[in-house]
Amino acid sequence: MIPSLKRSWMVWACAALFFCYQFLLRVSPSVMTHELMSDFHVDACALGTLTSFYFYAYASLQLPVGTLLDKFGPRRLLTCAALLCTGGSLLFSSAETVMLASMGRFLIGAGSAFGFLSCMKLGTLWFPPQRISMVVGLTLLLGTSGAMSGSYPMSFLVDALGWRHAVWVTAGGGIFLALLIALVVRDHPPRKLEAYIEQHHAYGNPPLSIWEGIQVILKKGQTWLLAFYGIMMYVPLAGFADMWGVPFLIQVHHMDKQAASLSTSFLYLGVGLGTPLFAFLSDRFQQFRFSLLGSALGALVPFTLIIYGPDLPNFMVIVTLFIAGLLLGGQFMAYSIVCEINPLSVSGMATGFQNMICLLSGVIFQPFIGKLLDLFWIDAYENGIRLYSSAMYQMALTSIIVALLFATLASLFVREAYPERD
Repeated sequence: MIPSLKRSWMVWACAALFFCYQFLLRVSPSVMTHELMSDFHVDACALGTLTSFYFYAYASLQLPVGTLLDKFGPRRLLTCAALLCTGGSLLFSSAETVMLASMGRFLIGAGSAFGFLSCMKLGTLWFPPQRISMVVGLTLLLGTSGAMSGSYPMSFLVDALGWRHAVWVTAGGGIFLALLIALVVRDHPPRKLEAYIEQHHAYGNPPLSIWEGIQVILKKGQTWLLAFYGIMMYVPLAGFADMWGVPFLIQVHHMDKQAASLSTSFLYLGVGLGTPLFAFLSDRFQQFRFSLLGSALGALVPFTLIIYGPDLPNFMVIVTLFIAGLLLGGQFMAYSIVCEINPLSVSGMATGFQNMICLLSGVIFQPFIGKLLDLFWIDAYENGIRLYSSAMYQMALTSIIVALLFATLASLFVREAYPERD
């Protein structure tokens, strides 16, 4: 019989709230692209590079953060991470140069690097393996609510206060979360629950050094296959929802900023609801693989319609992106597989590696899509900002379709790893 998990959910919820907060900080530049280009006098590629400094920090720190979480536990690290996000936000909001703004985004990314991994580490420490897929699903549900707050509501805040004051306001959330985490989160569950979890994990909790843990993780062919799947599946989120979706919808589907940001919010709402839905289906049918394949193959249809289809009414754009997000939610079952095929003692490191590779999509594709826009740019300006045609946006965002095709192919070779224990 599984011991009570009430305290487990409280501890997890604090980490998940921070994950929600860092998501808000991550996607907020998508509703201030014109303001940032105007203030810093940059083109699309330079803007994509500026915002991608978040991902430079986030992705590069995933493996070290996972290792630190395995060694020191999440409580103190997560508290410091919340304060780091606050500091980065204050620097970004006050920056007068691209270099300082990039440093601010880098610090935000460094603090945010602890968010999802802490949720996963606390999940593996405080929950039995049969609950991990649901923990992943609910974590993404709460996290994507932050993405929605960083898009639609943030667009009104930016219009009302200006982008600098809007970012300054959001910085205060990190201080509140640091206090909450320090008071509630603990690194280890009660002894009875801890013993139950170790007994029921496929690989137990053998003591491994950092180097031994890295070897165990990287020697698995499935680790690399899941990582490739992850980076391809994250392109629609990092490339479209986090950065270029709002200006694309404004230009191609003739939406205003609020309607476009609302549409990308519904994409994240779909992801948030789709992840626990796929987690439920995975538990119901005791399979992970069908979620990975269904997510990649299914998302191709709505994204093809949005990118290449006719000029759609606002309502249809919102519905289509919601469906796309719902289908994209299945990709996160890859994290459940990563946790299951590796020992409990290196679960943070293993999840960190998976997350690091996934987030490289932001490092690569945010500036890459901007570069494609600049490559085919016609020499036209409006209010000092470069103009990009609908055809340019469609050509640049074809990279999303190619990425989903590669993810579909990769999912065919993933081996099933659903836990068979009671």
